[in-house]
Amino acid sequence: MIGLCLAVVLTGMDQTILATATTVISDEFGALADISWWSNAYLLTLSSFQLFYGKLYTVFPIKVVYLLAIGLFEIGSLVCTTAPNSIALIVGRAIAGLGAAGIFSGGVLITTKLIPLSKRAGYLGIMSGAFGLAAIIGPFLGGALTDRATWRWCFGINLPIGAVTIALCGLLVKLPSMETTNQSTTKLGRLAALDIPGTVSLVASLISLLIALQWGGSTYPWDDGRIIALLVVFGVLAIVFIATQATSVLGKASTIPQAVAKNRDIWFAASYAICITGGVYVAILYLPVWFQALRGNSALSSGILLTPLISGYVVSSVIAGGLTSAIGYYNPGMIIGSILAVTGSALLTTLDLNSGTGRIVGYQLLYGFGVGFGFGQPSYIAQTVLAPDDVPIGVTLITLLQNLSASIFVAVAQSIFQGELRRRLSSTSPDGNLPTISGSGASDFISLFPSSAQPMVRESYSKSLLLTLYISLTLSAASSIGAIFTRWGSMRGSIENNNKGPEKHQARRENNVSKTESGS
Repeated sequence: MIGLCLAVVLTGMDQTILATATTVISDEFGALADISWWSNAYLLTLSSFQLFYGKLYTVFPIKVVYLLAIGLFEIGSLVCTTAPNSIALIVGRAIAGLGAAGIFSGGVLITTKLIPLSKRAGYLGIMSGAFGLAAIIGPFLGGALTDRATWRWCFGINLPIGAVTIALCGLLVKLPSMETTNQSTTKLGRLAALDIPGTVSLVASLISLLIALQWGGSTYPWDDGRIIALLVVFGVLAIVFIATQATSVLGKASTIPQAVAKNRDIWFAASYAICITGGVYVAILYLPVWFQALRGNSALSSGILLTPLISGYVVSSVIAGGLTSAIGYYNPGMIIGSILAVTGSALLTTLDLNSGTGRIVGYQLLYGFGVGFGFGQPSYIAQTVLAPDDVPIGVTLITLLQNLSASIFVAVAQSIFQGELRRRLSSTSPDGNLPTISGSGASDFISLFPSSAQPMVRESYSKSLLLTLYISLTLSAASSIGAIFTRWGSMRGSIENNNKGPEKHQARRENNVSKTESGS
C-alpha cells in the first residue's frame, strides 16, 4: 500500500505543482503563450489513453503494465527537469501524462486482486486520500521549490519518489497467478483486443481539436485555413472513432460497450463531470498567474492564496461522500455542488486589482466547496446504474471526460486570454501585439511598455486574465443540467446486488428508475 500510495502521490502532486511555477518558467523561456500547453500536454495524454490502459490491463499482466506506466511517467519527468526550452517541456509533460494515465487505474486493479471486498473500500479510501493530500501540497511545494531552488525540482522530485515506488511494487506486489488466464490468445489476438483503430482515431481527433482551440483567435484568426483544417480533421476522426465503436468494420474490439454508450444517466453524469472539472482547472491555472504577475506575490505565497480553493474541494468531497452514504442518493450532492459552484465562480468574476485578501479567500473557498460536493458523484452514478461487468468502463469513461474537459477548457481560456489582451492593447501601444505576448514572460510583460502606458497595460492584463473565470461560471451553470436530469437512484445495497449477479442488479436499477418516474 505504501508503494501504491506513493504512485498516486506522484500523479496527484503533478497535476497541481505547476500552478505556482508557471510564471517563473514563462519568464525563463519567454513563453507566455505556452502556459496552457504545459498543463494541456499532460492532461491530453492523461485523458486520451485512459480507456486504452483499461484494455492493456485486460490483455497483459497488470503488474507489468503498471510498472511500465510508472516508468513512462519517470521518463517524462526527467525530460521536464532537463528541458532547455518550452517545446521540450511540453514534450516531457505529454510523456508524463501518458504514464500517469495508467497509474491510478492500475493501483485500483492491483488492490482488487489483493484485498478482500469487505476491506477494499478502506484501502481505496486511503489511496484517494493520498491523491487529495498530494493535490493540496502541490502548489505549496511548487512555490517553495521555485523560490528556494529552481522550478526544475518541481519535476525532478518525481525521480527519487518514482524509483522507490518501482522498487517497492516490483519486489513486494505478488499478484495471484490467475491474472494470467486472459493471456492465452496469440500476440495478434492481443493486439486486436486493444482496439488500436479506435484509440488512434480518438487521440488524433482530440489533438486536432486542442491545437485548433489553442491557436484560434490568438495565434491565427478563427477563419484561417489552418484552424478550419484542424477542426475538419477533428470532426472526421471523431466520426471514425464513433464508427469503430458502433460497427465491426475495423475490427470487433470496442472501447466503449453498447450498454454504457446507450445509458442516458451515464451521459448526464458525464456532462456534469465535464462542467465541474473544466471550470475548476481554469481557475487553478490562471489565478496563480494573476496573483504573481499583477499582485506581486511570490510563487510560494500564490500557492498559499490558492489553498482555499483546493482545501474547500477536498473537505467538501469528504462531506459529500458521507452525505451520499447516509441518505443513499447521489443527486443531492450534485445539486448542492452546482449551486455553490455557480455562486462561488460568480463572485470570483467580480475580483479586481483592489480586491482584499478576505474576498479572494472567501470566494475561492465557496467555489471549492461547490466543486468538491459534485466532483465524485458521477462515478457513484456509474457504479449504481450499470451492470457489474460494465462498471470499470463506466468509471474510466467518466475519468477520461473529466481530464479531457480540463485540457479543452484550459486551451479555450488561453485563447480568450490572449485574444482579449491583444484586443485591449491594440489601442494602447503598437508593440502590444501577439509576437510581443508570445516572446515575453508572465511577470515581465508589463515592463515591455513605456512607463506612461504601464498602468493601462496592467489594468488590461488583469481584466484579460480574470475574464477566463467566466468560463468557470458558465460551466458551473451548465452543470445544473446534469444535476437536474440525472434520474434518482439509490446506492443502498449496491454491493450485495453486485454480488448476486447482473439480473439482480438490473432489477434493482429498473425498480429505482420506475419509482422515480412514477413519483415524478
